Amino acid sequence: MKHCNSIIFVLLTCFFGFASIAQNSPATQTLANVSDTLIKREISSFSRAKNISQEAIRSLKSPLIEIPLQHCSESEVHLSLSKFNSSVSTFIHLYFKGNTTDKILDSIFVVTHSHFWVKIPRSAIEGISHNLSCEATKVNGKRSHLTSPNYKAYYSANKRRMYVYMIGGSEENKYEVTWVFVDDKYLSRVLDKIQ
Repeated sequence: MKHCNSIIFVLLTCFFGFASIAQNSPATQTLANVSDTLIKREISSFSRAKNISQEAIRSLKSPLIEIPLQHCSESEVHLSLSKFNSSVSTFIHLYFKGNTTDKILDSIFVVTHSHFWVKIPRSAIEGISHNLSCEATKVNGKRSHLTSPNYKAYYSANKRRMYVYMIGGSEENKYEVTWVFVDDKYLSRVLDKIQ
């Protein structure tokens, strides 16, 4: 009986431990509510919902490094930065489900340093609808230079922070969402309506 009680105690401890972790997961915030001033300035440098002055944005010591868009379709978007024999290879894949009038973000897959899979909680992608077209264009006819106003990703100059940016919603009700990663870990989601 003592052995059975010990197992039950361990199971209950694990259950309540996981429940408290889930409750303490980072919530969605607006750019105005981001407390880390460096992260706020870096997001403001590419965000449409700029909540700080242009002077504060210009005070960034080093510009962000853009992670290029490689593929864009109605069901998936791929961004990647890879250099031959380099540890900075990064791969970001966004997958959508549903039809063109009722499409939602289904998952985000992020790999940094060529092999480090970053775990992203389900709460980070819940509720993100996307009914806008891909709108990717080739620059100078080269596949490696696709651009889209709806999808961007950036590294900080020291590669400690990474931002994955997407415009979601519909033509009538657009919003922007930025997923923030620090030291290869998911930190938070920043979401703002676009006026």
